[in-house]
Amino acid sequence: MSALVPFSEAIKVERLDSHTYKTNLLDSYCIGTVPNGGYSASCLLEAARLHLTSKNQKDAMTSHFQFLNRTEVGPAIIVISDVKPGRLFSMLHLTLYQRGLLDQAPWITKGTSRTEITAYLTMTDLSREQGLTLPTIWSLPSKTPTPDFSLLKVKKQDDHWRELDLGSSGTFGTYARVLDNCHFYFPKRGQEHQSVIDLWMRFKVPSEGFTNSSLGLVSDAFPYVVEAFRPAPGSKTDKPFKANVMFWYPTIVMSLELKRSLPETKAVQWLRLRMQCKEIRNGRLDLEVVIMDEKGELVGVSNQVNLILGSERNTGGRENGKI
Repeated sequence: MSALVPFSEAIKVERLDSHTYKTNLLDSYCIGTVPNGGYSASCLLEAARLHLTSKNQKDAMTSHFQFLNRTEVGPAIIVISDVKPGRLFSMLHLTLYQRGLLDQAPWITKGTSRTEITAYLTMTDLSREQGLTLPTIWSLPSKTPTPDFSLLKVKKQDDHWRELDLGSSGTFGTYARVLDNCHFYFPKRGQEHQSVIDLWMRFKVPSEGFTNSSLGLVSDAFPYVVEAFRPAPGSKTDKPFKANVMFWYPTIVMSLELKRSLPETKAVQWLRLRMQCKEIRNGRLDLEVVIMDEKGELVGVSNQVNLILGSERNTGGRENGKI
């Protein structure tokens, strides 16, 4: 495994002018040849945060990402349009471009540069949010207790959770390199159902914590519900699919609602995710992702749509780069 790059460095954004930003998508955050969609979304979130820092609207209360083409490792230009500036809320439209990039304005080449991702974000300052607050009956469906984090760090397990050994799995290996940046912990008793993934995660870089900008990656960190249906290695059955087939799960659309702003000064080291799929049908799946912090408070809710494609669609030629 190559040297770990702190996530804050991996999503670093440079301001080029009042509405244009530059970032660099890294190989170590890829699935096959394609940068993870959530990672790319985090670069957009970071650009939006930087764009509205002067207005103190750093929190993306709602985000909607549309993934139009396969991104690729290397530089990208992010152009931001102030669709509806406001005192409390501002609506931004962001576009991430690759190919045919220029070193000076207009930064992109008409007819050559390609739109990879578009996004609409509602920016605000959640610390100033006021209004009616009421209790609901919702709670995290899983009954697995909160882990002993000190034991997970040292012994990789406690009484209820164990670290997932991705290195021993032929399913991921060097293909899903983005997973190498985090530790993932699964319930020892197993998941409640094949269509559910319950886990805790933290960055492998000890000094790195989760921020609002990292929630793009978090939302798309483990969309692998299909893998729970995979036949055991060496199995001769081809139901529901052959044991050695490799899939790619590209994100087509992803939304994220931020319930609480993660602190910038005191890093959040652990997040709990619960992912649930309602239906896997005709090579397409939906995924609801619930994100909670160490105290059991709801941080955000994400919904996305993923395709189920053969891995050759990821690693194949890039004449047009389309999914």
